[in-house]
Amino acid sequence: MKRWFLFFVIPMGIILIGLLFIRSRNINNSTQHHKSAADSHDIKDSSFQKEYLNKGGITVVNVWATWCQPCVQEIPVFQKIAAENNTVKFVFLSLDDDPKKLEMFLTKHPINDITFKNKGYIEAIKTFLGGNGIMGYNVIPQTFIIKDGKVVDKNTGGIDYRNFTNKLKSFY
Repeated sequence: MKRWFLFFVIPMGIILIGLLFIRSRNINNSTQHHKSAADSHDIKDSSFQKEYLNKGGITVVNVWATWCQPCVQEIPVFQKIAAENNTVKFVFLSLDDDPKKLEMFLTKHPINDITFKNKGYIEAIKTFLGGNGIMGYNVIPQTFIIKDGKVVDKNTGGIDYRNFTNKLKSFY
């Protein structure tokens, strides 16, 4: 019985794991190709680059979605921090797939969302922010502090008012 297990079950398990790995790589490559074909614009031509990176200073970018409860809950915190730091530019970049739902949300909750202005540059902006790594944007909210056109800090998950305010002031 033990030999049967060693010679049959273990090799079959290894083969199955290998096939699943190959399949997941093919799916990821297909998805990346699809995204790059749909969003092949260079960030240099985006309004994000022109309005927030080329002008220097500090910009805070919050990657969020309307379906993400922690994202929606922290919007008032960002609004309060923005009101107290009028030299810092605050922008939101939505990962919503449904533009109508996003538009409805923004009509009820006006925030400086740059998604529609940069529709063809979303992937380029996400790459610039450095969020396409191992975790990618599977975890949101994510908040980036950019100083003089370079990402200097990244926070994954919700923010705390006091901690984020102190962190932000350390970059002045």
